[in-house]
Amino acid sequence: MRRRLGLGFAATGLGAAVLVAVLWPALAIGGAAATPRVLRLNISDTNIEYIDPALNYDFLGWRLETMTCARLLSYPDKAGAAGARLVPEVARSMPRVSDNGLTYTFRIRPGFRFSDGSPVTPGSFRRAIERALDPRMQSPAASFSSDIRGAAAVQAGKAKTPSGVKVSGDRLAITLTRRAPDFLSRISMLFFCAVPENLPIDARGVTEIPGAGPYYFAEFNKRSSILLRRNPYYGGTRPQRWDEVKVAQNVGVQTSYLQVRRGDIDLDISGLPPAAQTELTRSYGINNGRYFVLPGLTIQYIALNTARPLFRDVSMRQAVAYAIDRIGLMRLAGLNGGIPNDQLLPPGIPGYRAVTVFPNRPNLARARALMRGRTAKAVLYAGNDPVSKAQSELIRISLGRIGIEVQVETYTFGVQITKAGTRGEPFDMNLIGWFADYPDPYDFVNVLLYGKTIAKLNNVNTAYFDDPAFNRRMERAALTTGDARAATYASLDRDLTRAAPFVVYGNSTIREFVSDRIGCPVTSAQAGGLNLTMLCLKR
Repeated sequence: MRRRLGLGFAATGLGAAVLVAVLWPALAIGGAAATPRVLRLNISDTNIEYIDPALNYDFLGWRLETMTCARLLSYPDKAGAAGARLVPEVARSMPRVSDNGLTYTFRIRPGFRFSDGSPVTPGSFRRAIERALDPRMQSPAASFSSDIRGAAAVQAGKAKTPSGVKVSGDRLAITLTRRAPDFLSRISMLFFCAVPENLPIDARGVTEIPGAGPYYFAEFNKRSSILLRRNPYYGGTRPQRWDEVKVAQNVGVQTSYLQVRRGDIDLDISGLPPAAQTELTRSYGINNGRYFVLPGLTIQYIALNTARPLFRDVSMRQAVAYAIDRIGLMRLAGLNGGIPNDQLLPPGIPGYRAVTVFPNRPNLARARALMRGRTAKAVLYAGNDPVSKAQSELIRISLGRIGIEVQVETYTFGVQITKAGTRGEPFDMNLIGWFADYPDPYDFVNVLLYGKTIAKLNNVNTAYFDDPAFNRRMERAALTTGDARAATYASLDRDLTRAAPFVVYGNSTIREFVSDRIGCPVTSAQAGGLNLTMLCLKR
């Protein structure tokens, strides 16, 4: 929601600090094949809205884009701690940092080429930054690059390239306005994949983009199907075990589950039916080769739209936080789904300190006291998958008990995040989740709730929370390091949880089920589950 999470895979997420990995024995997959090796994937009950790196910011899209992307620095396709450490990819080495800590200079490795044969250059990464900042794109990546010198001029339409981005020969130099402890993590996000230097600006998203990673998007039908093919000019070292990756979208979740059991499909990257979890655990065990349950740096929450009258009042937001049933909501995700929780920061993120602000079970007396006899009507946006629908119904019942009448509107995940991310959209609550982009508290606090980055479109702050005092605290927190950073964000976590722009109800796991022919399962920091690039054929 990394990103926005749909509740259909409410039991999804992978934390870099708490990785669990299962490595299949090395298999020989080389040699001529009589037929193409095709990885067959489903996306159940929803679809991917964008494949354009400047706009793609959902859990599912990033799982595919990890296969097509080449970055300055990235995370290795390895298990455990090795897969959570940034290493050079297109950069020759880690960047040289100036004495004042503001300028990062990368040297670009020769030999990387896009799927159309054109070379990856320093300008390929400059163009990615330009597109992220261009106001015509309305890119969610703008908030991750706004501290580059000259970014404000680009965002204001006064410049094409930020003055702090310089290209010279094989060098790319990026100068910031202030020290930023998390800059390397941010510039390694998939927003900043190498793109052709002439890739146009299009707020609808470019749909024909050469890829510089092991694969590229050969076909994209937003509603029905996606096709990835092997990049014939790939210049890196990541494996290319598949000739094609075929993705069917908007498949019914029960149908998809049965297809994987039969072996017609290899993996549904969107999730599993909640009722299937018990059967899968009994039939295959956990992490034994086909059914996987992995912990994650995630939160599941209800964003309360503070831009509308109902939830401008903190007491109304706190009433919701006391009224919901966190244990019940997490149980609806099925067996192995995660744990109830009420905090903005999840366990495993630096700055997490376990505190109980709101109870896991409803405290209706406290909620009604905060309501002070008021009644209200609220519109809740949610996904159209079984988990989201069931959770929406429980929320509707819970809030009805304190005098809030909830109207539920369900959409496919892609439509939901587009609508909720549009400023002025007429909703009061948004049922959603968040998966860590990288293991730092900034990615939960500043990214999700910093008011100064609210734009017309593609917002992830769907509470539209813009509190000057909290904005200043977030700005100061972003500059801290080490123990001071953890302590500062722990304080923000506690106080933001109390302010309740988000009503967090749990931390989910990732649960995945593969067909019998699939081997080589590996999890890593950026994979978002099983690493699709590393999967192989057992036979």
